Amino acid sequence: MVDKGLLAHIGAHGEPPLGLNYHAEMLFTKQGGLSNYEVIRAATSSAAKTLGLSGSLGTLSTNKLADLLIYPPGVDILNGDISGTQDIRFVVRGGRIWNASTMEEVWPLKKKKQVLPHFNAD
Repeated sequence: MVDKGLLAHIGAHGEPPLGLNYHAEMLFTKQGGLSNYEVIRAATSSAAKTLGLSGSLGTLSTNKLADLLIYPPGVDILNGDISGTQDIRFVVRGGRIWNASTMEEVWPLKKKKQVLPHFNAD
């Protein structure tokens, strides 16, 4: 359907551990026949477009929110294994940079720990 122009999306529900199910859904989408590029597009710009948010997010463009992920050298999410999307080094969110392993801020403040909201808490 994607090759006919329809938009695909990645869906996860926020269950603990947060974020891992999203990456699993990306892997399932890849196993369903999409290329890595199409999977990443489904996780970003296609979803923003469908939700009516493409004016402010979904791509790295002037005047948009620029939340993004930084991967270590050697991780190739376009041509390599799509499960490499889980190998995140830094998260850039709201103009701040966080160490993805510890969720401690590394810029502009150091060692401030990011507190994640509780979703579906037991």
